[in-house]
Amino acid sequence: MALRRLIFLLPIALIAAASCNEQQSDIPEISNLTVTPLLVSEFTDSVVISFDYYDFNGDLGHQDPNVSSLSVKDSRLQNADLYHVIPLSPEGSNVPIQGRISVRLNNLFVLGNDTMEELQFEVMMQDQKGNWSNLLESDTISVYRP
Repeated sequence: MALRRLIFLLPIALIAAASCNEQQSDIPEISNLTVTPLLVSEFTDSVVISFDYYDFNGDLGHQDPNVSSLSVKDSRLQNADLYHVIPLSPEGSNVPIQGRISVRLNNLFVLGNDTMEELQFEVMMQDQKGNWSNLLESDTISVYRP
């Protein structure tokens, strides 16, 4: 009888011990980046960048509108554009959060003298502690001069 009880309880104890030893990361994670449309008329069409986010401690976004936490870099340019993101969970809540963010970019244009240019966007998010997420790179977008 004691052996049966041990055989029954041992797997449960191992699963419980393994789950207690898992450490969740403080680093935000982003995934499933999409950009639409992939063909853009300069100064006319808008581009929508969307991605999923997950943060174990829920500290994405800032109350202060002067703090930027979303980085979107055009591959043709040297520096990224930074955007403010409102808090994605109640302040001080320390809870896992996940969701999807969409950002509309207006007025893309051809930088050079060609009639068409290709670019990609690189996207990252920063949490309130200064941890940057992984970097995602978009599919290629073509911007044309009509």
